[in-house]
Amino acid sequence: MSDELQTIAAKLGLEKYRRHIFLCTDAAEPKCAPREATLRSWEFLKARLKELKLTEPNSLVYRTKANCLRVCVDGPVAVVYPEGVWYDGCCIKWYLLN
Repeated sequence: MSDELQTIAAKLGLEKYRRHIFLCTDAAEPKCAPREATLRSWEFLKARLKELKLTEPNSLVYRTKANCLRVCVDGPVAVVYPEGVWYDGCCIKWYLLN
């Protein structure tokens, strides 16, 4: 890893994260769900992580908008790592509740 990349990762606190959620949202050509539905799911995810205190300063869960996860079935679709568990219909909220 380059020094610049390492510095940026350290500033973001990326080493603290336990999970990384990729949510299929805001695609230029949505296939699994209407764009508006994916954006609502993204806003829900952000709010829920904050409500559960999983964002700064704790920073346990990192979230990333994915234009398309190429699993276009009953979206929005999400995947959570390191488990590698996939969720359709944005039932990610149930995962976060537990």
